[in-house]
Amino acid sequence: MSLTKVFFQHPQFKDQVFFQFQETEIEIHYRHQACSISVPSEDHESTVQLLRILQIGGFSLEQLGQAYPGIQEDIPELLAEFSRRGFLVESETEKNAMGMTGAQFYRELYRFINILKRQFPPSLYSQKMADGTITKEQLIGYALESYHVTHLCPRLLAPSLANYELSKTQKLLQEFFVSELHHDRLISNSLISVGITPDQLETMQPLPMTFAVCSSLGVFASQHPLSFKAALLLFEEDDKSFHELFTKACQAKDLPTNFYKPIQLHAGINEEGGHEEITRVLLAEIPYVSPEEQLLVKKNLRILMESMVLRTHEILDYYQDSNHIIPRCFN
Repeated sequence: MSLTKVFFQHPQFKDQVFFQFQETEIEIHYRHQACSISVPSEDHESTVQLLRILQIGGFSLEQLGQAYPGIQEDIPELLAEFSRRGFLVESETEKNAMGMTGAQFYRELYRFINILKRQFPPSLYSQKMADGTITKEQLIGYALESYHVTHLCPRLLAPSLANYELSKTQKLLQEFFVSELHHDRLISNSLISVGITPDQLETMQPLPMTFAVCSSLGVFASQHPLSFKAALLLFEEDDKSFHELFTKACQAKDLPTNFYKPIQLHAGINEEGGHEEITRVLLAEIPYVSPEEQLLVKKNLRILMESMVLRTHEILDYYQDSNHIIPRCFN
């Protein structure tokens, strides 16, 4: 007879719980404490998905068991251990079960994204810029990967224009599409200033997580318009502190002004154009968002944000190795 007792009806991880995934174990961190769980390879994917669902919350023990039958017997013990360590809270299930207007959902998404950010450790890239340990190659690497995002952006946005939308929404999407054209020219000017030729730009390949982030936006634009509109909040949000650190780091590494100025200009264009407001104005045109749609969007944003964090680490790892090809050009 099992003595394991789960006291939460709909368990959810607290805001500042985050994970580090290894091949055979998963580390779970909360503030100044941490624990690790060993996971057989055949259960690794189900366990990772369970942890992600617990960050969203709103599911009962029975629903969690039905969703992940392969680890169903282990779930009560895991939850009991998480509860003992103070990792869990009760989900706001009644709130999660309510439909809402698009404007209300925008406010809920904004809160949700801020909670997600607190579940990840502070940006290692920003830390390295702040403490002066960032390398010149890693700064150039950031610009290289940003080039891919801006270069691909119009093609990623274009599928959204083929979806049926109300006339005002269609006009907003068209205007946003036009405003994003040719931003890659600014980043290409940055890269040319550090010796990367136009011919190389034509054959450059993105890192895997840059490609994954871009692909996610393109898939949302084509297949799930609500997730696409919500995802723009992550792509277009302004981070003044990051760009201030980036400029200082470039100056400290004696990178030319023509390298970081276009990147500053690109950030300024997005700010002046109010691009960080695009999700708010698009969602304001939606009269009703069902609970099921809310959950799906939150799942997609969670995965997208994880991909963005992994992309940052991949940039640091790849561009710090002098043996790697920079830029990544393959014929």
